[in-house]
Amino acid sequence: MGAGRVFGAMVFAVISSLTSGAVSAQAVPTGEITEYGLYTIVNGKPALEEKTTRVPARKGVRFGFCADLAGLADIDGKAMLSELVRHPVLTQPNGVETNGWNAPHMVSVMNGRGHWCGGHELRNDWQLVPGKWRFVVTDGVRDIVVQEFDVVADER
Repeated sequence: MGAGRVFGAMVFAVISSLTSGAVSAQAVPTGEITEYGLYTIVNGKPALEEKTTRVPARKGVRFGFCADLAGLADIDGKAMLSELVRHPVLTQPNGVETNGWNAPHMVSVMNGRGHWCGGHELRNDWQLVPGKWRFVVTDGVRDIVVQEFDVVADER
């Protein structure tokens, strides 16, 4: 094999290894739910009151979850994620029906890692409908974490 072919083969090998390294270096976002349940507000911040997935359909009840995230692609230490929420059909006082929402959230990221907390407070009588609530944190391509709650008739 001539010197040109040997050099060409070496350059190809280096480029191939760089390319395959770049592909494998792209992390797939993952997440782990660290807490979930009913929350109360302490000194202006949410605090876990009870670990549960059963939520009483009562005005003022706050429920949600927190998760540690990894493999996040960021720009200047921030990643744009979305919270997709699906719930039973709720009818607002103006007659408009809703079954969920999608809200963007900016998350601080360091070394591909971030922290997420999200949830909801039942504020109105029209929200007190028993059924499944599903929270999904997504990067727009894949679901990173999913947490479900069952809103149940209030036993009080």
